Amino acid sequence: MALNPEDLAPLEVALLGVLCVGLPPSKAAGDDRFRIDHVTAVVTGLQAEGRPDVHLLPDGVAVTPAFRLALRETIVALTEKGVLADQAAGMPAAAGNFEAGLAIDMVQPDEHPALLDRYLGQLCMEVLFNIPAVYPYLMGRYAASGEVWRRLREAGYGN
Repeated sequence: MALNPEDLAPLEVALLGVLCVGLPPSKAAGDDRFRIDHVTAVVTGLQAEGRPDVHLLPDGVAVTPAFRLALRETIVALTEKGVLADQAAGMPAAAGNFEAGLAIDMVQPDEHPALLDRYLGQLCMEVLFNIPAVYPYLMGRYAASGEVWRRLREAGYGN
């Protein structure tokens, strides 16, 4: 069964859209604000309430336990639908997809699942870009990603 963004819950749309943005691994970036849980929490807060901090702890980086649980449940649901592959702990993951042998960012499965349905992810990303409160945030993350990816390539990433 083919899914569309309107078939999904807002958190599912947010997660799939964030996975498609092309963010670098947070550890390689040296910035936890590139973590999938953080970016998805900010997007979800902007999407629902127009505030980026709704699902963040006072440090402005870590997500609340309630959001972490909701994200975990969302990953499980999307895995059951065949949209994501929930990876075992310690598996390497690249932003938006799985690449065998990539060891830059060792992640936990509740932080970065592998996206299997790239088309649905792209549609979800377009939905997010059409939300006025979300667009500047995601474009800011995307712009900051360019510098990180440039630095990684200069250091031999992908060779």
